[in-house]
Amino acid sequence: MGRVRIKDIAEIAQVSTGTVDRVIHNRGEVSPATREKVLALVRDLDYKPDIAARSLALKREIRLAVVMPGFVNDHSFWKLPHNGIQKALSELSQYQIELEPFYFDQTDRHGFRECIRSIVFERTEGILFAPVFLDESLDLLNRCEQEQIPVVLFNSMVEAPAVKSFVGQDAFQSGMVAARLIDYGLESGSKLVIVNMSTRKDHYTHITDRERGFRSFFKERPEKSDHLFTLDLNGADDRKLETKLDEILGKNEFGGVFVTNSRVHKVARYLELHDKDHINLIGYDLLPENIDYLERNRINFLLSQKPGEQAYFGLTSLFNLVVFNREPEKKHWLPIDIITRDNLPYYQSKSFD
Repeated sequence: MGRVRIKDIAEIAQVSTGTVDRVIHNRGEVSPATREKVLALVRDLDYKPDIAARSLALKREIRLAVVMPGFVNDHSFWKLPHNGIQKALSELSQYQIELEPFYFDQTDRHGFRECIRSIVFERTEGILFAPVFLDESLDLLNRCEQEQIPVVLFNSMVEAPAVKSFVGQDAFQSGMVAARLIDYGLESGSKLVIVNMSTRKDHYTHITDRERGFRSFFKERPEKSDHLFTLDLNGADDRKLETKLDEILGKNEFGGVFVTNSRVHKVARYLELHDKDHINLIGYDLLPENIDYLERNRINFLLSQKPGEQAYFGLTSLFNLVVFNREPEKKHWLPIDIITRDNLPYYQSKSFD
């Protein structure tokens, strides 16, 4: 055998190259038995890192792209993954990375088509992608497969051969967690409402998965599942949001509201203005507006999906795949953190969003 590669060790140990890489670099979770097996092979086969490949990477330009919604108007959520990308680029500054951004309006399907048409596939080695429009996203992923361009997804999962890794939360499980939280102390007969504010929730697999997870929890409690409603606002403006909330909350005695995305602060504002402090409210993410309502106990719980970390780990794993052929985890799950006003300072000090 010539120079021993990570791939060779992986084949002999019957594990993935990503597992071997995690053992060699002492990162990530690997079972003790697998770790010992891989380390034994590293010693027996006299594996040495390919310093030449690393040196070559330092001397050539690495051409990557990121395709994601822009952070404009009230879509401040998308500034968080942007910050994560900037952190990753800062840590990889010794390499010559050209990261070309392709930002699109997540409410404009036609604009997304135009955005991906501007990608020069011939000079792109890898793409970090936050999918929104399902059909058009599949078109992009199919084109990447044809061009043999690896893709790492974050925020929302889409199955396709070009996808080498997904970084994010298990959306179904986060919906289950939200349901369990809101169920604590819920009075008998109280109604619950799921509020979807996305332009079309079928554009976002993670939104539909969160709702499925939430409903799944209450399926085991038929006496409560009959009191569960869904309000699809389809990107409505604030005035229509208030009208719709008036229609449903004004006619029924609700005990809780679950907002499936980061715009939970809009519902918090409504509940505050209408003196509905008795309604428990759960939503997502440490946006400044959400933090304000959480600190004032107008939002009871925030589930952090760590959008900054998603983009950060997504870009670094894409870089390692393209440059060093390190196979990433197929699904890099991030924890489902439950944030209250009591533990908020900890998350603010640890976050790089």
